[in-house]
Amino acid sequence: MRIVSSCRAALIAALALSPLASADTLFVDANLALGANDGSSWSDAFQGADGLQAALGVAMSGDEIFVADGRYLASSTGNRGHAFALANGVTIYGSFAGGEASPEERPPFGTADSVLDGDLAGNDGSALFGDNSFHLITTVGTNSSAVIDGFVVRAGNADTSGSNRDRGAGILCLGNVSPTVRNCRFLANRCSFGGAAGYVNNGGAPTFTDCSFEDGNGGAFGGAFDIAGGGAVLFDRCLFRGNTAARAGALELFSSSGIVISSSVFVDNTATGTSGGGAIWLGSGGGARVRNCTIVSNSATSHANAGIRNQGVGNFRVFNSILWDNTGVGGLQNPENQVNAGTLVFNSLVQGGFTGSGNVEGDPDFADAAGLDFTPGVNSPVIDAGDNGQTYNGSDTDYLGNPRQADVLSVLDTGLGDAPIVDMGALEFPSAWLELGGALAGTLGEPNLLMTGTLAPGSANAAALSNAAPSSLSFLVAGFSLINTPIKGGLLQPAPDLFKSISTSAAGTLDLPFTWPTNLPSGLSTYYQVWVQDAGAPAGFASTNAVQGTTP
Repeated sequence: MRIVSSCRAALIAALALSPLASADTLFVDANLALGANDGSSWSDAFQGADGLQAALGVAMSGDEIFVADGRYLASSTGNRGHAFALANGVTIYGSFAGGEASPEERPPFGTADSVLDGDLAGNDGSALFGDNSFHLITTVGTNSSAVIDGFVVRAGNADTSGSNRDRGAGILCLGNVSPTVRNCRFLANRCSFGGAAGYVNNGGAPTFTDCSFEDGNGGAFGGAFDIAGGGAVLFDRCLFRGNTAARAGALELFSSSGIVISSSVFVDNTATGTSGGGAIWLGSGGGARVRNCTIVSNSATSHANAGIRNQGVGNFRVFNSILWDNTGVGGLQNPENQVNAGTLVFNSLVQGGFTGSGNVEGDPDFADAAGLDFTPGVNSPVIDAGDNGQTYNGSDTDYLGNPRQADVLSVLDTGLGDAPIVDMGALEFPSAWLELGGALAGTLGEPNLLMTGTLAPGSANAAALSNAAPSSLSFLVAGFSLINTPIKGGLLQPAPDLFKSISTSAAGTLDLPFTWPTNLPSGLSTYYQVWVQDAGAPAGFASTNAVQGTTP
């Protein structure tokens, strides 16, 4: 029989009689000054910079914690050893404006930040970091039911040897733990050993989805993450930007297996030591898979390998990725500066070319690399050139949340698998549907569309367009619907039965013949529309008038 102390028993009895004992949701608002301060509602939320710690102190498995925007400290007394401890069965949601009834009602991330702040004394502006929290998030004994979603995690400083206080300033994952981290921004954390944003060891397998790891200083190993003996860690749709360490500017994988890095962007990370790996370094066995990543503009100041350095790990593969503009020692941007020779790379674009099935070279034609928009341009060789069998099967969206395998009909499929073929890189070139969906106005004047032929099954028809932009890409959309255009509000109503693309003539006309399927039922309302490329339209396209017909 377990004996409970009288004090502990009294506390349990008190909680059993309190409203919190049956609460499914606890509320926290650092900026609240009125109310009961018991977490039972937004108006009575736990208050102050230590409000989140108060909520964690009473949360039980099955509870959710809603946290309003504001600054939260792991310790109100300046104790550097305190951290926010995740717990199994407890989901912590941040970035509420206050008053929302569900996480889905939160404003866009970045507009109401809930900040886990390591700057306990508020003096980081004077470059005084020696009194900051060692770690901001700890994960002892956690599994995937321990969830944190929607926080800025900033200014941890793991700078003291012993007790792992020299690593994992943002999140510390020791042992076989697997917490779930979503929609979090790890910013300006630092450590002396490795992993400014996070440290993972001994089979740990946390998942990070839609997170960013920025401006971390990882000391010796891993400007963002140091994973040593880790398990099936997942980074999906993540950004690694502006991190630095002696080895592995962003991500160190040491003797770790099962790691997947998918649909993620590595940019402006720097390795300063002689081992290199401006974006990723891996060694001492293990293995990992890099799928549909964009690794661009990273550097190694004392080594050749500025993108990826694979130091002898045979079970490592790169698929469907872009390695471009990574700069090694001496300012070189050769293939070796992107990824070292002997690494297994497939269906990827490597600057200067690289041995491997399906690999291509040539400018990826990013939309705005300086502005961090790495969407490939329409002339990019990465479009429809990946391997469908090597996408991350846990997600069907790209770095921005847009659909993967968005077919571009004007581009010849050169990749592997059945159409539509996935693009290389973290961002998918938008399909025609996405492009057309944003164009609700334009400057084409009044293009005219006429249809010739009959709607009978199997019959020949033609679209005749006039008064359109000259020598411009156009799309004929034909479908059956109860509305007067096949495209409305960015969605096809329904998906069209015919879709063809062709360029208009120099006179702004086109003739586009097509044949209806042989199994058309009679009495269908049928609509046709042509969208023509137009620089004056919001998404680069404008539509003609719609033409209606009815099958006999």
